[in-house]
Amino acid sequence: MPDDEVLFLSDILPTGWQAAVNADIEPGDTVAVWGCGPVGLFTIQSALLLGAARVIAIDHFPTRLALAKKYGAEILDYGEVDVREALDEMTGGVGPDACIDCVGMESHGFTVDNVLDQVKAKFFLTTERPHALRQAILACRKGGRLSIPGVYGALRINSRSAS
Repeated sequence: MPDDEVLFLSDILPTGWQAAVNADIEPGDTVAVWGCGPVGLFTIQSALLLGAARVIAIDHFPTRLALAKKYGAEILDYGEVDVREALDEMTGGVGPDACIDCVGMESHGFTVDNVLDQVKAKFFLTTERPHALRQAILACRKGGRLSIPGVYGALRINSRSAS
């Protein structure tokens, strides 16, 4: 096979698989995946292979959401719903057992925290927009697991809080 036809098998597929493995998915789990790009789509498939009963895919591109649905995920378009409210409703107020951020530092959204992230980036106060990561952390059930294959550069940490 030509290299360009198997490229994803050497990079993106292992990243998606490892993202699901790092979430310590157990049979019957509900897993939420932020981002339905190539890594997210392989993560969705990997989570199902590892025994997840439900995978909820979060994105806003219709083609990506359609692929996620085709691969067996329930879908949430963050442009149409409040993701945290929808996840609470879908999980009976408990939250997903595992949350996986396949977006990284370039996440988009329409909430106040994301707009603030975008303003900070414009003024070079930060290099990323961790909106999806914050959402994943807050949505995960108590005692749940978080996997972060999304790439983050250098989150700015207040020196007082680090000491």
